[in-house]
Amino acid sequence: MDVNPFDRLDNQGLPPGPPPPPPKPAPKRKLGKVNLRYERAGRGGKEVTLLEGQWVESQEARVRELLLGDLKRALGTGGMLEGRAIALQGDRRDAAKAWLVKHGFTTNI
Repeated sequence: MDVNPFDRLDNQGLPPGPPPPPPKPAPKRKLGKVNLRYERAGRGGKEVTLLEGQWVESQEARVRELLLGDLKRALGTGGMLEGRAIALQGDRRDAAKAWLVKHGFTTNI
């Protein structure tokens, strides 16, 4: 039979203990570096924002398609995969950079 000697104690007359420490924020995920590039030449005057870089190029097509779908929904624009790069319609460098940084990527413009 296990008897806990502290079961019969009460905490009357004792000062409250220190408050618990605030929870630590979860560490931010660092995914990869994505290069953003604006391009219009050779596209019939259409503006395109290209997402390139080692991280993008090293991912499977399925991962690039998921990233493309998330970006298209978040930015309200069209886009497609071009080889191993992601192309978004229009000049979306600033909005794409903000979204990527928010989701753990590092970028350069």
